[in-house]
Amino acid sequence: CDACGEVPVPDDQLPVKLPPTEGLDLKPKGQSPLAAATDWVNTTCPKCGGAALRDTDTMDTFVDSSWYFLRFLSPGKDDGPFDVDQAKKWAPVDQYVGGVTHAILHLLYARFFTKALRDMGMVDFGEPFTALLNQGMVQMDGSAMSKSRGNLVSLAAQLDEFGVDAIRLTMSFAGPPEDDIDWGDVSPAGSAKFLARAWRLARDVASEPGVDPVEGDRDLRAVTHRTLADAAELVESFRFNVVVARVMELVNATRKAIDTGPGATDPAVREAAEVVATLLSLFAPYCAEDMWSMLGHEDLVALSGLPEVDDALLVQETVTCVVQVMGKVRDRLEVSPDATEEQLREFALASPNVQRAMDGAAVRTVIVRPPGLVNVVVSKEAL
Repeated sequence: CDACGEVPVPDDQLPVKLPPTEGLDLKPKGQSPLAAATDWVNTTCPKCGGAALRDTDTMDTFVDSSWYFLRFLSPGKDDGPFDVDQAKKWAPVDQYVGGVTHAILHLLYARFFTKALRDMGMVDFGEPFTALLNQGMVQMDGSAMSKSRGNLVSLAAQLDEFGVDAIRLTMSFAGPPEDDIDWGDVSPAGSAKFLARAWRLARDVASEPGVDPVEGDRDLRAVTHRTLADAAELVESFRFNVVVARVMELVNATRKAIDTGPGATDPAVREAAEVVATLLSLFAPYCAEDMWSMLGHEDLVALSGLPEVDDALLVQETVTCVVQVMGKVRDRLEVSPDATEEQLREFALASPNVQRAMDGAAVRTVIVRPPGLVNVVVSKEAL
């Protein structure tokens, strides 16, 4: 306003709605495209009633995205930006996941807004996000995908060829989420084959739903419950690729139990197949739901939750001790987890494979790291 200068829009006139863009000349002219909407720009000063112009340099979208997480807490509130009590109850955000470019843009602005809102008494914290994970990029042939480089990979084509579950699983299995991955180094076809292998477990299970797994094969149950115990911690630490690897190991153990072990009717086989379906629901939900249905369940696997871990099955009766001679692996022994250094030393020196490798050489020292490693050092002159 020429008479009053800059005048804020009264609260009862908010929000100011933008004009329709149909018919507007939006080509760059060194000013905001809104300036072309003259009917919207020309208005009345709310202070003196005289002629005035609206400010066409509207705030950047970052102004909105800097506090959207607070608005999510009370989206229906129409007399303020957000409910202060709800913000104190639910915020700050537990986990933020975003690209590394967010660190110099959105994160910076969100932190600034949060600190300003704290000073205004609207929130009781100074940092908007408790934890941060910067995910990596998907590259091709060692560089970022771009038309100019000619290394674009069509996601739609990949989905059509392999299915969304295989693509999701490939992304999760490729490596830690914070690392870049090269699409040329991964195998969605391999993921599709693995999902088919897992799906066949559900098809082959021959016991009824609800059967007590306690009487099932203990070895398979031990693998199942070790997988469960590991998965809970791995998911919380975002090591999704390791979770997928554990599920693959469980699928292999279950297939072996069906084909050459206790068979498809064993309750442990059903327990293992159900755990496979439950864990796969995190990465391949369509395949997992189909498996769950084939296993005789009417509810959704996504809502089923994980079974409790039986701690007794986590206790290993034996562990593998690697025996080396001069740093080269010569034998692997199954030993008690509680085996002493002296016992491991005796076991290693008594091994026929170790004796052959020593070929009569004198023992200089035996390095023991219970329970998993023994390294026999012999006299080089004798060798």
